[in-house]
Amino acid sequence: MALSKVVNNSIESVDAAKLTGTLPAIDGSNLTGLTGGGPSLGTNSVIRTNAKTISENITFLGSENGMSAGPVTVANGFTVTVTTGSTWTVVGA
Repeated sequence: MALSKVVNNSIESVDAAKLTGTLPAIDGSNLTGLTGGGPSLGTNSVIRTNAKTISENITFLGSENGMSAGPVTVANGFTVTVTTGSTWTVVGA
């Protein structure tokens, strides 16, 4: 089995037999107080939130999709570009 690695912006193969050693044993006991999934409301982050105005340039590259709760306004001088292959859905708009 060969694995890939990137060297000088090129992908090279590495034979898995040449990989030696063991990974350290880890656990998540020290990972406390972390939140995830973006801004939210409620004790259990039951309601996800987003801003009502986009004040930056955003480009979907064609390899991802996005969703916002609306209505959402794109401020003057900024753009949201949705490239072929991507979808941006605004729910509740």
